[in-house]
Parts: sequence; structure tokens; C-alpha cells
Amino acid sequence: MKLAATDFDGTFCPIHSRVPEANIEAVEAWQAAGHKFGINTGRGIGLIHYELVKYETLAPDFLICNNGAVIVGRNGEILASLTYPEALLRGVLSLPRFADGEDPLLIITERETFSLRPNPDVELGIGEMPEVTLEAAMAMKDVVQLSMRCQTTAAAEQTAAEVRAAFPETTGNINRNYLDLNLQGANKAEGVARLLATTGWQVAPDDLFVIGDDKNDLPAIERYHGYAVETATDSVKRAARAVYPTVGAMLRENL
Repeated sequence: MKLAATDFDGTFCPIHSRVPEANIEAVEAWQAAGHKFGINTGRGIGLIHYELVKYETLAPDFLICNNGAVIVGRNGEILASLTYPEALLRGVLSLPRFADGEDPLLIITERETFSLRPNPDVELGIGEMPEVTLEAAMAMKDVVQLSMRCQTTAAAEQTAAEVRAAFPETTGNINRNYLDLNLQGANKAEGVARLLATTGWQVAPDDLFVIGDDKNDLPAIERYHGYAVETATDSVKRAARAVYPTVGAMLRENL
């Protein structure tokens, strides 16, 4: 059995577009051959389902959500998750950058997404979501991710460094100018490892295929000698074993 895990935004699905039909057909051929296919994304369960329901025949065998913080089985069951302790969540949200800042900020639990500051930029198709107050956000249970849309990638990197200096238990996963703050141990490489540990799937190293396009994909690409799409950043292309025009092309070649 082989296993393929792909990033969604910008990799499996081009930005400002739909998933190419050729990618979906390649996934069907991959699964028909007895292999496992899934999405490895920074999105939470609700936000990735918002996209996946648009494609009737697309049925991933697993989802690795929130940069590896939440592992989801084929039927939607949560297999594992890394949630914020109450004191840590309150501490991070008390930082001026979060409590008093202006950048759009989402609070993501295991299954739901809430808006502390609405994001007017809906380029990723995230849709509408309930708004919450700062105090309500601080009291939430099962929070797995804080997602901020910063002005630039540099601003996202600086914010991640500032939070980590104050709270070493956190880690920043960055995709373009979007910052996802997760617990240490949540990244796309650890997500794949957590998936294999919870499912018990036996996959040889040469039969594991990961592919992505941006900074938050690097841990998985580097750890599993993965691949990049042609639209990936230069740093991701340099780290990749090979560059493919699409995810479908990678699946077809390694079927």
C-alpha cells in the first residue's frame, strides 16, 4: 500500500480556482489501486469540508488538519488532536498583538471555526463564521489553532517569533501571509507520523508521497523526501525531490 498526502490550497487546488478534474481522476485511480489518499492542510475540519463537499466523487481516506494538530478518519471521526491548555490559550490571546491588534483572527476548535476579528479577504473560500468576543474566545474548549492573516509574510514570521519567545509551547506554521499558531508538535510532518501511529497503517518510506507549495509544507517535504508543484515557492522547490505540474501528475507517475 502507498500513501499520498497533499496540501490543499495552492497545491491540490490552485488559488482562485477549483480542483482540476484531472487531479480528482488521478485520486480515484490511486485509490482504486489500493492506495490511501488524503489532505494535509492548515485548515480546520470545517474549513476543509467547506471545499471538499463541492466535489461529489472526491473521498479522501484521511484528513490531517490544522497543520497536523487534528487527525481525521475517512468517516469524519477524530483520531487524535493537540488542544490548547486553558492557561496557554488565555496567555496568547492576552498579548497585545492578539487582544488589541487589527489583523483578522480566527479561533479554531477541533470541529468549528469562530471569528474574533472578521477576515474581509475570502480568497480561500472560507465563508461565513460566528463572531466571538475576546473573553469568549479565552474560555473556549478544544481550541487547536489560532489563525491570523498578517499584512506580509515577514509580519507573520515576526509574530510567530514573538509568541514563541513568550510561550515556547507554541509553534508558528506560515503559509504566505497567514500565520497558524499551534501547539509544539503540530506540523505537517508530525501530522503524517501521527496519522500512521493512530491508524496502524504500515507504509514503507519509498511508498509515502507528500506534496506542497509553501513554507508550512516544508517539514513534511524535508522529512519524507517529498515533492512540490510548479507554483510552489522557490524554497519549497529546492527542498523537494522533484517538481510536478499538478498533484495528479505525481499520483499518476507513482501509481
